[in-house]
Amino acid sequence: MKKILIISCAAFLLIISSLGIAGWYFSGLVIKPKIKSYEETYRIELSKGRIIEETFKSLPFEVVFIQSPHGYKLHALYLASHNSKKTIIFAHGFSFSLLGSVKYMDIFRQLGFNILMYDHRHHGKSGGDDVTFGYFEADDLKAVVSWALEKLGGSGLVGVHGESIGAAIALQHAAIDNRVAFYISDGSFTSLPELLKYRLKSDFNLPPFPLYYVASFFSKLRAGFFFHEISPINSLQKATAPIFFIHGGADTYIPTEMGQRLFNTYSGKKAIYICPGAKHSESFWTNKKEYEKKIREFLKTVL
Repeated sequence: MKKILIISCAAFLLIISSLGIAGWYFSGLVIKPKIKSYEETYRIELSKGRIIEETFKSLPFEVVFIQSPHGYKLHALYLASHNSKKTIIFAHGFSFSLLGSVKYMDIFRQLGFNILMYDHRHHGKSGGDDVTFGYFEADDLKAVVSWALEKLGGSGLVGVHGESIGAAIALQHAAIDNRVAFYISDGSFTSLPELLKYRLKSDFNLPPFPLYYVASFFSKLRAGFFFHEISPINSLQKATAPIFFIHGGADTYIPTEMGQRLFNTYSGKKAIYICPGAKHSESFWTNKKEYEKKIREFLKTVL
């Protein structure tokens, strides 16, 4: 009997330790993912023809470092439009840098907007030890909005365009800052728990219990937040600005229905564009003319 008890205890400890190791590893995939360097993102965009080097380098960007309320600097590029009193802020996608937002610039430059692109925490040339999917990034965006308004002389119009994680950050920011005139959310998830449980199933064929919950616990220890605290769809309850929801019709990374549910949930002024055939963060490249047309139509209704 004693021997059986010892074996049972050993087996239990082995299971607990294995689960702890797996939870630590999975939490690391979430909060400390592999991030492409600023230089690598530049090479990627050049190779795909999404940045024309001669044109990009000829633009008179002002390099800016904005202080985050969480103790690090946010790297940004600012491009002024002559005497403009309106600025668009771009929040880029997961594991990339602000250079992923360059493709959207011309739409807004033609409409007379100043351009402000910035690297999220733990991305590009910005500081920050980890990725928190909006928990701290929403405060960072608030600091960027403050910088943009100050640049406009204290008054003017500021809008936000977010892609993927940038869209999720934008929606969470909308709940804590009423100074933004409009948001464009391209490819946001509904909540981090829903996304991670979906990815566990699709990527690893694993059920949420118990790994998801152990990883969430380690995320709190390591980065300061539980997974359930990240919920763009809940943030919409406190948002008031007009929001244009965009999502790829063939998005399987962040399923299309998440974008539709975000739109359905929001009770404020809103519009939606589901781009047929577009994969994640590919709506612009799938149909550039329609993408620009829809944005122009949305802005006409809110400005």
